[in-house]
Amino acid sequence: MRKISAAMNRNNIEDKFAFWEATGFTLIELMVATAIAAVVIGIVSVCFSFTLRIWHKTATSKPDLTFRMVELLQRQLAECDPTPLSFPNGARPLFAGNSNSIYFITAHSVKAISKGVPAVVRYSYDAGAGVLSYSEMVMNPYRLQGIQKFATESVSSGEPAATPVYKIDFPKFTIRYAGKGSSEFTPTWDSTQDLPIEILLSWEGMDHTAHSEACMVNSPFAIQANLLNSSSPSGLTPFNFPGQGGLNP
Repeated sequence: MRKISAAMNRNNIEDKFAFWEATGFTLIELMVATAIAAVVIGIVSVCFSFTLRIWHKTATSKPDLTFRMVELLQRQLAECDPTPLSFPNGARPLFAGNSNSIYFITAHSVKAISKGVPAVVRYSYDAGAGVLSYSEMVMNPYRLQGIQKFATESVSSGEPAATPVYKIDFPKFTIRYAGKGSSEFTPTWDSTQDLPIEILLSWEGMDHTAHSEACMVNSPFAIQANLLNSSSPSGLTPFNFPGQGGLNP
C-alpha cells in the first residue's frame, strides 16, 4: 500500500510540473510583452507631455482682445443714433472722426458703465504706444457742453479722465469713412449734416496679421465694399473683400 501511495504522490507531482511547464511564459513571450508595455508607456508619456505644453501655453499666453474690441465698435456703429442735437451753433448729429479716433452716440453701451442707457462713446488710438483707448459717457441731452468736451478731449492729454478709460493693445489700427455716393474711403469725417454710410476698420491682431472689416452705420447689415480705388491705410492690406459691389447701399 505504501508503494502504491508513494507512486501516486510521485505521479501527482510530475503532473503538476507538467502543467506548469505547459502553461508558463516563454522568454520570447516575456520579451514581446515588455516591448509592448514600453511602447504604450512611451505613447502615454508623449501625449501627457504634449497636453502639458498646450495647457502651459494657454495658461500663460495673453488673450488677443483686438477682435472683441472691433466687434464692440461694429455693433455700436450699427446702433448709432443719428438724431440731431441742439448745439448753440445749430442742430447736428454728434458724429466725427479721423484715421485714429472716432466719437458718436450709440444705443449699445457697455452695461457695466452706463447700465444700457444710450451713451456717447469715444475710441482713440495711440500709434506710438500701440494702444486703443475706449471710454463712454451716459447720454444726457441737457449736458451738451460736457458731452462735447468729453467727445473731443484727448485721451493722451495727461489730464485726469472724467470717465473710465479702457485700453487694449493694438499693433496697428486705422479708420476710414465713406459717405453716400463715395467712390473711396477717406481718412476723416467732419460733416455736420450727414453720417457716413460705411466705415472701414483696418488693424493688426496680436499675431501681426492684417485684418479689415467694413461696418455699416446705423444698420446691422454689413455689405461688401469695392476697395479697388481705396488706398490701403497704414500699410495694411484689406484681404477679406472680393472687390465686387459698391459703396452705395
